[in-house]
Amino acid sequence: MSVGSDRSHWRREVVLLVFSLGFGSLGVGTIVNPAPLHASPPKEKLSKEEKRRQKAIQKEMESPYKKWLDEEVPYIITAEERASFKKLSTDDEREQFIEAFWERRSPNPGSPENEFKEEYYRRIAYANEHYASGIPGWKTDRGRIYIMYGPADEIDSHPSGGTYERPPEEGGGETSTYPFEQWRYRYIDGIG
Repeated sequence: MSVGSDRSHWRREVVLLVFSLGFGSLGVGTIVNPAPLHASPPKEKLSKEEKRRQKAIQKEMESPYKKWLDEEVPYIITAEERASFKKLSTDDEREQFIEAFWERRSPNPGSPENEFKEEYYRRIAYANEHYASGIPGWKTDRGRIYIMYGPADEIDSHPSGGTYERPPEEGGGETSTYPFEQWRYRYIDGIG
């Protein structure tokens, strides 16, 4: 077995364990194939003029705005907000959109401090510091979960893997597992 395929298997196991054991402890049920965090709008047939216009906007939207959309808020922006942001044609409109985006999420709208925004960026920094492994921490499965839900209430870490008792219908016996962590949340906003 090659190292690359071994790593992808390990990552898949971590995702399944985080979701199945983490959510399973909430009584929500096991999520084997979790839905994407944001759905892309359906592709439509575009005219040549519309394609040119979108390409020009895309080129104009390079740098900080593309980074904001693709790297800073991909886990919390809705599909509708993403589509609206992509349709904006000037930097001033984009700045106003970003300001309104954070204001909608502020626990105290109108206040000079936005605790949600500050906590969100703190979580990204923490994920980058603690969960990076060849890629930035915010892109890892653990980083994504940490950014979206915060620190787990309980973490059961198995850095050397463990053993799994197979039921008789699977042939019985013991099997070794890859390293994993179980993150348990007592309450997740919007889920329970």
